[in-house]
Amino acid sequence: MRIAHIESSMNWGGQELRIVEQTDWLNQHGHPTWIIARPDSAILREAQQRDLPVLALDIRGSANPRTYAELAQFVRTQRIDLLDCHGNRDSAYGAALKWLTGLPVVRSRHVTDPVRSSALRKLVWRTGNHGIVVTAERVAEILVEAGFAPRDRIYVAAAGVETDRFHPQRDGQALRAQLGIPAHHRVIANVGMIRPDKGQRFFVQACLAVLAQHDDLTCIHLGEATRQTEAYKQEVLALAGDAIAEGKIRFLGYQTDIENWLAVADMVVIASIATEAQTRLVAQAFLMQKNVVATTTGGLPEMITHRQTGLLCEPASARALTEAIDTLLTDPALAATLREQAYHHAQQHMTFDHMMTGMLATYQHALTRAGRKAG
Repeated sequence: MRIAHIESSMNWGGQELRIVEQTDWLNQHGHPTWIIARPDSAILREAQQRDLPVLALDIRGSANPRTYAELAQFVRTQRIDLLDCHGNRDSAYGAALKWLTGLPVVRSRHVTDPVRSSALRKLVWRTGNHGIVVTAERVAEILVEAGFAPRDRIYVAAAGVETDRFHPQRDGQALRAQLGIPAHHRVIANVGMIRPDKGQRFFVQACLAVLAQHDDLTCIHLGEATRQTEAYKQEVLALAGDAIAEGKIRFLGYQTDIENWLAVADMVVIASIATEAQTRLVAQAFLMQKNVVATTTGGLPEMITHRQTGLLCEPASARALTEAIDTLLTDPALAATLREQAYHHAQQHMTFDHMMTGMLATYQHALTRAGRKAG
């Protein structure tokens, strides 16, 4: 099967990383796959650094004749069997290719934000693809409730990660020493792009509260702001205040080798208050046997069973985060049980191979619906 992903976002985040890693996996498993993205976009640069097949395409508007012509020529020249579209703009071009050429098209949606409704949007959602991939059951529910798709045309692709990268044997002691974190400290980590929906403000407030009760903690954040969220980052840093200068809360920036940084942590806190679907951070933490505290935002409750594989709490509440974190800090038996049960769950249901087997089946269903066979 010859596949192309089209993603017009300029920024870098979990969605773009997921596309890159899926593309890498597909190429390694005998399915030539390209990433179509805008020039100078973060996803295009990352794909090029990984030597993945790409097309730099100036994706203008949702119905630009030149964009459509160049995309159609690429699909024809490279004998693309299926196009996977990841945003509204991308999906409009995918719908046009489906309508005009019969190309098999899949539409992917990664976030739990409400879908803006209009007659044109509904037309594109309902008739502009041969199948829909979402990253959480909650996303599927939103689409069905809005009348955008029947449930039997939606596949939930649960987040999966690579077990050769994320495993409990990865040693974080050297990096701990490099960072100057005392050997006896427990490390609480938060990971993600610095923006309001990720809830770093509440994470910092919770950190300040538990630091006041425990003198053997270091809190870290991995990730960076975009140009649009730089002001929010400054608010978060100001909120952390003296704890940054004292080394109690550390903002370590964006890191590509996230597995090595997670190895430093004892606990991962997901403080999201909106947008979250099924973040792969949960699977990564589970497979590395790290405790997880998360809010009930979006698809997180689909991944975490409260008091079986992790602790869940209400979103946008520093108090709730503080109580959950403190529960794990003060109950080592519970923490150990949750880590073990989460690890075994992830081995069965959260590996990258497991996710991609389902993705390939969904792609094949789309080909069948289109009356096509892979070239």
